[in-house]
Amino acid sequence: METIFTPNEAAAFAYLPPKRVYKEIEYRVIQPVEDVPRLSFAALIYLRALKEINFEFSVKYRTALYQRLVEAIEEHASTVEFAKFFVLQLNTISQELSELIDQFNQWKSHLVSVPSIMAGQTVFPNSRLSVHHVGQIIARGESLQVILEDYPYLSELDFKFAPLYVKAYPVMGRPRKG
Repeated sequence: METIFTPNEAAAFAYLPPKRVYKEIEYRVIQPVEDVPRLSFAALIYLRALKEINFEFSVKYRTALYQRLVEAIEEHASTVEFAKFFVLQLNTISQELSELIDQFNQWKSHLVSVPSIMAGQTVFPNSRLSVHHVGQIIARGESLQVILEDYPYLSELDFKFAPLYVKAYPVMGRPRKG
């Protein structure tokens, strides 16, 4: 996958807090693709593996792991053996991430963002319901049944991807004047 990702997109797809992704960049574990932090698909694989491992390694160890992972991807290896009992299944992580990103992008392509609707906020098709609003409700822990009572036209994919959208594309700056 040749796509590059913002740190917030990487955090969303790896299911990590954005702060963790920025920490990996700050400590130079992950090397950004450009001067403005943009991350490769290999960085996403690394971040997703960190999430799954759920174990804290030293910066030196994480840097070495990331470098080994990048080399393995360039060599089209299916696994990375990093320690005696530590083997990453690259194909599994890569396939899972690719499918997630493809589904997310397909879902996102149906969203609407025009200045005349909700001052340009991204909304669900044929509605004035903001994707950020639904994503934030889900992130706060509201049950899907309660949300469906208010918004019966939302789909399973809307519930799956609205929280990812909020994490990947946070609202920045001052509220718009409307």
